[in-house]
Amino acid sequence: MGDKADLVKARKANSIPVLRKDFMIDEYQLFEAKALGADIILLIAAILTPAEVKHLAYMAKKLGLNVLLEVHNLEELQRSIDPNVDAIGVNNRNLADFTVSVETSYQLVEHIPNEFLKISESAISNPETIKQLKRAGFNGFLIGENFMKQKDPGAAMRDFVAELR
Repeated sequence: MGDKADLVKARKANSIPVLRKDFMIDEYQLFEAKALGADIILLIAAILTPAEVKHLAYMAKKLGLNVLLEVHNLEELQRSIDPNVDAIGVNNRNLADFTVSVETSYQLVEHIPNEFLKISESAISNPETIKQLKRAGFNGFLIGENFMKQKDPGAAMRDFVAELR
């Protein structure tokens, strides 16, 4: 239930990089993301052709945006890698049945070239999982649903991060 205004509020509230986590399918959305204050855009390999990934990643870089490429399996990874991508995110959610398994990240981490930041997405609700994924080679984590299910998402995130220290 996000809104573009949420991105503007997020940009005003902090100085850390802000991700526009939308289904980016058109060049216009890149200009819009920049205007709204995003630093990073998300390209989802499952809904884009390799040519679309290449074009959108190139245009994003021209606009000064970083690019997170999201993949769900080895085939998507291999066909979508592009030098204009900054990070590759492994989404642990199976799009066919919406089940989640962090094993997807472990299976793909070795196939992601080291020049890309490696991000594990979804199925992360325990700080111990983060520690294990870091040991496996991941640099970052995209966690949303876990916190949004909490009564106080901000407090839940602070507690989660405190357990990582």
